Amino acid sequence: MHDFSAAHIKKMVIHYVGNKANEERLTISEHHVRTLQVEEEDKLLKYFLKPFQEDDYYSFDHHSDLELNETYSYIHELFLTSINFIEASQRLARHLYANSNHPRIKGGEFYVVHFGETVFEGELVEAVGLFKSEKKSHFMHVDPSHENFDVSFNQGIDLKKLDKGCIIFNSYGEEGYRLLIHDALSKGDEARYWKDEFLGAANLSTSYSMTKNYMNMCRSFVTEELPTNFEVDRATQIQMLNRSSGYFTEQDEISTETFASEVLEAPEVIDTFNAYKERYAEENKIEIEDHFDKSKQAVRSGKKFFKSVLKLDKNFHIYVHGNPDRIEQGFDDARGLKFYKVYYEEERD
Repeated sequence: MHDFSAAHIKKMVIHYVGNKANEERLTISEHHVRTLQVEEEDKLLKYFLKPFQEDDYYSFDHHSDLELNETYSYIHELFLTSINFIEASQRLARHLYANSNHPRIKGGEFYVVHFGETVFEGELVEAVGLFKSEKKSHFMHVDPSHENFDVSFNQGIDLKKLDKGCIIFNSYGEEGYRLLIHDALSKGDEARYWKDEFLGAANLSTSYSMTKNYMNMCRSFVTEELPTNFEVDRATQIQMLNRSSGYFTEQDEISTETFASEVLEAPEVIDTFNAYKERYAEENKIEIEDHFDKSKQAVRSGKKFFKSVLKLDKNFHIYVHGNPDRIEQGFDDARGLKFYKVYYEEERD
């Protein structure tokens, strides 16, 4: 539903936003970044836009009044009145700094970028991008000016790894716009400040988001909740992950009833799953429907997390794709080591 193939950078301002809780600095810029060369702009466009390939949309939100969402208000004013772009970026930087109050939040460069020629739902619209780079990589420079060459070392931003980002399309403005969000750090309290505190964004209820949330919940149930309530080994967990992955691939519609009967099977496991589904939705502040149309894109993206690999120390990996009854786990008292016994019919190239 969106396309960045013709996008270009119209304006860009960079600030430095440190950790307020640790009394780090906030450095506000007074100028736009200079006009970029074609090669420079191409590299930055890939850095900023490549993480946003999926149709996983959000909107600005507020529990009482959308106008009280500060980031929404600044963006809304920017789109409606074309106020001074530098001033708007400064307000956003100060708002981000005010919300950078967890001791583990890393400081970094904050980019406010005005894009032209972006496409959303088949129409050309303007967009604003908010990005933050937090991690630095080490680079080595080889200097050939001396007869024996020389090397120097420095730190910089890896253009293949965007830490945090948000694209706001100038569409559905009265409803909180349409947003794409990226956060390389997805867990922990320090990860929530970008989406929850700074942006104040809520996931839109689409087939993509519902499929993604349902798959994440199912994976969490099998890998975390199931072992705490039942005696299951890793091979059985992997077999259930495989059945889950197969279910999401084969079905056109996702149904809690059919998922439970085809994947979970045992009544006591189904009861535990239903209770966990309600708790998971409440804890993660999301809605999980019992029946909805599947998003093929979300399934393709999420299947890679349904791993079917038994990792044994640093020596062996066993890929499990079939019946767990063909794998036996035991313990060798003489050697003091655990073991797996694998039954098979024939070797394959």
